[in-house]
Amino acid sequence: MIRPRPGDAASADGQDPDVLDARGTARPRSLRPAPTVTALDLQQLDFRYGRAAAIRGVSLSLQPGDCYGFLGHNGAGKTTVLRLALGLLRPRAGSIRVFGVDALRDPCRARAAVGALVERPGFHLHATARQNLAWLAQLQGQRRSLALASASRALDRTGLGAVAHRRVGTFSLGMRQRLGIAQALLGEPRLLLLDEPTSNLDPEGIADLRRLLRQLCADERVAVLLSSHLLQELEGLCTRIGVLRDGAMVVEGDLAALRTQLGARHVVAGTPLPALVQRLRDLGLAPEVEGDRALVALDGRAPGHVARELAAAGELTAFAPEPATLEAIYLHAAHGGTLRPPPPTPIATAAVPPTAPPQPVWRAFRHELHTLVAGRSLLALLALPALFAVGSTFAYHSRVTATLQQVTAGELFSADGGSGHLAAARALQAALPVLALCVLWLGSQLVAADLAADTLRNTLQRAVGRGHVLLGKLAALLAATAAGGVAMLGAALAAAALWFGFGDLEEVSRHGDRQVLAAAADTAPVFWRSLWHCLLPLAATGAVGLAASTLVRRPTRALALALLFVLGPELLRDPLRRHAGWLLTSHLPTGLRDDSALAFAAATARGAADAFWPWAASAVVAPAAWFVAALALAAFALRRRQVA
Repeated sequence: MIRPRPGDAASADGQDPDVLDARGTARPRSLRPAPTVTALDLQQLDFRYGRAAAIRGVSLSLQPGDCYGFLGHNGAGKTTVLRLALGLLRPRAGSIRVFGVDALRDPCRARAAVGALVERPGFHLHATARQNLAWLAQLQGQRRSLALASASRALDRTGLGAVAHRRVGTFSLGMRQRLGIAQALLGEPRLLLLDEPTSNLDPEGIADLRRLLRQLCADERVAVLLSSHLLQELEGLCTRIGVLRDGAMVVEGDLAALRTQLGARHVVAGTPLPALVQRLRDLGLAPEVEGDRALVALDGRAPGHVARELAAAGELTAFAPEPATLEAIYLHAAHGGTLRPPPPTPIATAAVPPTAPPQPVWRAFRHELHTLVAGRSLLALLALPALFAVGSTFAYHSRVTATLQQVTAGELFSADGGSGHLAAARALQAALPVLALCVLWLGSQLVAADLAADTLRNTLQRAVGRGHVLLGKLAALLAATAAGGVAMLGAALAAAALWFGFGDLEEVSRHGDRQVLAAAADTAPVFWRSLWHCLLPLAATGAVGLAASTLVRRPTRALALALLFVLGPELLRDPLRRHAGWLLTSHLPTGLRDDSALAFAAATARGAADAFWPWAASAVVAPAAWFVAALALAAFALRRRQVA
C-alpha cells in the first residue's frame, strides 16, 4: 500500500502537525485546509494525426482510489488519450498533470508513479517472463534483488507465478495479456492506465482482474483508469466514468451522480406482458420490452398510481425501480443527450508528488545491455570479426609458407618471411569491414526492432525520457562495439603471435641471407596509432545505424537505410577528389578499397617506401562530424516519433 512520507500528511482535524522550535517545544502551525491531490488531471487536450483531429478538448480527472471507466466506441480516441497521458504522443494543446507534476515538462517524475498497459503487450520473446519484468523494474529504478522480488510479486498477482521461468515466446495470447497487466503493476504504482485489459482473457482471468482492481482501489488507494468499449466489463466496478465520442468528451463525472441525473426506470413483469405494455402506453409512457419484462420511465408519475393501473390490466409480478445502467448512460450520451453532474469533491489526501529515480541514462544503458546479451545479438558481433581475423592470418601464413618453400626449392630468388605486425594489419583489414557491418546492423535494429516488437512502448512508459533511452542505446552500442573490437584485435594478435611473432620483417634469399625490410621498432608505433584512428569511424558507423533506426519502423528498412547512408556517398568520391576524406568510408576498410590508417600501417609493415595516408588531416574531424550529425538526427527523430 502506498503510504505518505512522514511530514507530508495533515492531521485528522485539518491542521498541520505541530513542529518543534529550536528548544524542542511543540509549536502549532497556522490553520489551513488539508492538502489535496489529483492522481491524473487532463485539461483541454488536442491532438491530430496529420490533418485529422483525433482528440478535441478532452478533460478528465481521477482522485486516489477512483476506478474510472473510460468508455467509447472503437476509434473514439480512448487509446490516443492514454498515449498522450503517458508521453508516447505529444499533444498540440492542453496540459497533463500526474499527482501535481507537469508530465509535459517533467515526464520522468510523472511516470515514476504510473503503471500502464496500452494495446498489445510487447515483450522480448526469447527471455523468460520473470526476466522481462525484472529488466523493466530495474529500468524503473529498483535494485536487482528488489526488481526480481517485484517481478515475482506481479507474476503471482496475475496468476503467472507457475510459469515465471518460461520464455514469453511460448505463451498464449491470454498469458501475454496477463503478463502485460503484471508489468503495469511493477513498483506498486499509484496510478494505473489500462487499455482494454480484458482482451484475450478467459472468464476466469476477467474475474481475477476485477478482484485485483477492487483491491487496488479500495485497499491501496490506487487510481485506475480503465478503457473499454465493453460496458459489461465496467458495470459494478467503476466509480467515475467518461464517455468519449469522435475524439470529444460528451460525459464525464461521478457515476452515482450521473445515474441520479438520468433517473431510474421501473422494471415491469407480469402476464400478459403485451396487455401491461399497452396499458403503459395508454398512460402516455414509452416502455421498452426486453425479453419477458419491460422497462419504463415514469416521467414524474406516482409509482402507486401506475402500479394500480397495471394491476387492473393483468397479473403484475414485478414493479420496482432499476438504477440507470452504464449502457443507458452511454447510449444517452451517444445520442446527443446532455448530462452535467456536479463537480467532484476533492478528497483530502497527502500531497506527495512522485520522485524520479536517479541515473536514467545508466538505467537505460543497463536495460539495453540486458536485452542485447539475452538476445544473443552480441554473440555475432564478438564472433564474426574475430573469425575473419583468424582466417585472414591463417591465409597469410599459408601464403608465406608456400613462398618460402619455393625459395628453398630454388623456384624463387627471395621472399619475405612474414611478420606479426603485417599479419595483424592484414587481418584487421579483412575483419574490420565485417565488424563495421555488424555494428551498422546492430545500430539499425535498436529502435526499429523495439518498435516492431512493441517493446519500445514498455521502455518509454518508465521513468526515463526519450533522450535517456537514446543515450542508453548509444552507450550499449558503443560498449558492444568495443567488445567486438577487442575480440577481433585479440584474435588477430594471438594468431599473428602464434604463427609469426612480432619481430622485424625480413627478406630471405635462396642462399639463406636475411635483410630487414621493415624494422619492428618502426612498424609497431604506426600499427598501434592506426588502431586508435579506427575507433571514431566505428562509433560514427554505429551512430549512423542508430539514426536510421529512428527514422523507419521496420528493421529491414532500417538496415537498408543505414547502408544507404554509409555507402551512398561513395558515388560522390570522384567529384569530391581531394575532399573525399569527409566520406566515412575513407576512414575504414570496406573490402572494395582501403585508404584508411590500417592500409597505411600495412604498407609501413611491408617496408613500402611510398607508404602514404591521404586522409590524415581529416582523420578526427570527419568521423566526429558524422557521429555528431547522426546523433542529432536520431535525437530529433526519436523526439518526434509517435509510439503506437
